Amino acid sequence: MGVQSSENEPVPATPQTPARRVIIFSGHMIDAPGRATPRFPPEKEEAARRRIAEQLDAWEVGKEDLAISGAARGGDLLFAEECTARGAEAWLFLPRPVEAFLTESVRLPGTRWEERFHALCAQPRVRRFFQHEHLGKGADELDVHARNNLWIIEAARALAPSPDAIYALLVWDEKPTGDGPGGTSDFVSRVQKLGGKVAPPINPTTLPMQP
Repeated sequence: MGVQSSENEPVPATPQTPARRVIIFSGHMIDAPGRATPRFPPEKEEAARRRIAEQLDAWEVGKEDLAISGAARGGDLLFAEECTARGAEAWLFLPRPVEAFLTESVRLPGTRWEERFHALCAQPRVRRFFQHEHLGKGADELDVHARNNLWIIEAARALAPSPDAIYALLVWDEKPTGDGPGGTSDFVSRVQKLGGKVAPPINPTTLPMQP
């Protein structure tokens, strides 16, 4: 998939316990104020969490599973929080060093996303890994976020006991953007070609408001 370098390995470690399945995630951040075209409105957060929880429950995710995702506000953190609540080990793949990542992808004035990021990282079954440390310098044709998606898939391929033990969940508005390497459509296609299972996308723009 083009995520390895000659000096670094795409799989940063081994799970604390052998993984029964590897549950992976790709999804949108919560929209910043003033976003012209809503993609994940803040008022849809709880509805998205509920749908994520329902899917994880349907898959019976638990302590024998490994969850791999990014750690951005919105879909990533919701997914990781729900996986750890079910006892799964969670790996967070960060495309930038902490301070740059928090500024770009976590902090939002008037919210608790940064606090939640640190609380998640402090949990005993949560580990975080940095792209620049494990993959080296990125290829010019991929931005760090697309490269992160490819890294997540490659790690799942290497760690899952079999291809059909890879499960993918997405929070995605289903718009045909980002279809190049590492984009959401590409993410889905790669998982399916590996033989993994992909849940129907959770589209924040069509979710009902929570009562």
